Amino acid sequence: MSKYFEEQTATIAASGTTSDEVDLQENCDYARIIIPTIDSATVKLTVCGTSGGTFVNLGNSVTTATTTGNYATMFKVGGYRYVKVVVSAAQTTGAVAFKLMGMKI
Repeated sequence: MSKYFEEQTATIAASGTTSDEVDLQENCDYARIIIPTIDSATVKLTVCGTSGGTFVNLGNSVTTATTTGNYATMFKVGGYRYVKVVVSAAQTTGAVAFKLMGMKI
């Protein structure tokens, strides 16, 4: 039986490239992400097994480019609980908030 967790917000500060840490609430198979309007950049996740630990890139195959917002996609997070959203270019138009939801399938 699939399990879906409460939606979380990952915010990248103005002029930033990395969000705050997001707790998906359990080790998850997938993370759904809703990408807002952002400055032209690629979007990827970094992952960690513990809160406050060292985050590592999830992998090149899960990078997506977007600028127009209202775009959703899924990342296979392979059992990780803690994630950060990373964009390839500083967000000069202001802080941006991504919505994430962890899923166990």
